[in-house]
Amino acid sequence: MAKKDTKGEGKGGGGLIGVVVVTVLALACGAGFGFYIDAQLKSRAGAIPQEKVEAPAGAPAPAAPAASPTARLVALAPIVANLSEPSTAWMRVEASILVDDTEPGSDLLAAQLAEDILAYLRTTTLTQFQGASGFQNLREDFKDRATIRDPGRIKDVIIHGVVVE
Repeated sequence: MAKKDTKGEGKGGGGLIGVVVVTVLALACGAGFGFYIDAQLKSRAGAIPQEKVEAPAGAPAPAAPAASPTARLVALAPIVANLSEPSTAWMRVEASILVDDTEPGSDLLAAQLAEDILAYLRTTTLTQFQGASGFQNLREDFKDRATIRDPGRIKDVIIHGVVVE
């Protein structure tokens, strides 16, 4: 009269084989993709001509120039602005611009850019600048404003400090 429960007998270990098969298959796909990418990179590297002059042993490698020889760093006056939200928040920014100094008037350009940045900061909220990505966005926005002001002369905007109160 009693029925025997035979479900659990003879079924142990079936899931382990499936996991092993899927793992081996994933490793094979990853290795194949890696060889494909390696071949693509090698073919591209072979297509680019390498004009490299070998330096004597022990000589340090020459450093790449950071900017053109006529570039100059012009400090902006510290910019203090109240943000749009929260209305009690203030932001102080100290920055400089890297300009191509072949033409006169860099100080006037710096003053005009400081005015543009002040107008921009008054329209922003504090949440736009939270975190590392917020700081990077602030830097990119400043650089966009600078290139709009004078696209040929302003090469970069360097932020020295930001204080929010």
